Amino acid sequence: MRTRTILWVVATAVLCLAAFLVGRLSGSHGVVTYSVNGWPTSFNRAWPTYGLPLAEESAILVILREGHSTNAIPYLDGMLDMATYDAMCRRPLLRDQERETLDKALVKVARYREQFPRAIDTPTNGLAIRSS
Repeated sequence: MRTRTILWVVATAVLCLAAFLVGRLSGSHGVVTYSVNGWPTSFNRAWPTYGLPLAEESAILVILREGHSTNAIPYLDGMLDMATYDAMCRRPLLRDQERETLDKALVKVARYREQFPRAIDTPTNGLAIRSS
């Protein structure tokens, strides 16, 4: 009877290890996590530029360097809207303390939007409205 219990425990441990290994090997290889200044950062290989507003920021810098600072406002508004939407989607996935940090940032955005509202029919893709 004691041998039977030991075999049961060993078999259970082996099955758990096998399930872990199968899950680990067949898991989502599309998501990669790396470290930036000690903070873990993840992205999906299907969208390698996610979270990297390289094109957007360089376009805004070009506009500013050309001396058209007011033309940069729609771009920045669009970027803020996209980041706010992303934050709204991310918020339910956070724990209470993490949610507090995000909420503080969203309060600042809400104050900005109270001061500088955008029309509902304004496209949120700020980069698509470049004017020369």
